[in-house]
Amino acid sequence: MSSRPVVFDTSVYVRAIRAGPTSELARLVRSHLGRRHIASVVAAVVGTARRVGRLLTPTFSVWLRAGSVMATMRLREPRHTSRLPRLWNDLLIGLSAREIGAVVFTSNRDDFEFARRHATFELTIVEG
Repeated sequence: MSSRPVVFDTSVYVRAIRAGPTSELARLVRSHLGRRHIASVVAAVVGTARRVGRLLTPTFSVWLRAGSVMATMRLREPRHTSRLPRLWNDLLIGLSAREIGAVVFTSNRDDFEFARRHATFELTIVEG
């Protein structure tokens, strides 16, 4: 049985850290909070993710597609123009996941479902 890649949105990590899981990621972040500047914490988390092959960055084609989708969103739903700047990252996550055949897991239902009205990617909402 083959398993599909999974991309966790930051909302899932934040929720897991707040819940106090015993994962290495949560321990790493907690161990650095309060002792270092937030940039150091982010660098440590990203460094760990990179070392274990768990870092996904948008390709040039994903950036281009995201720009095109954002333009379409603005034209088709002008009442949501003020919402678009905060959707950039969600859209980049969704399109990057699609590019590698992954499913996005998020607890940010509203923004990701809005993005999916204009771009196709697989999504699983994490409740609770």
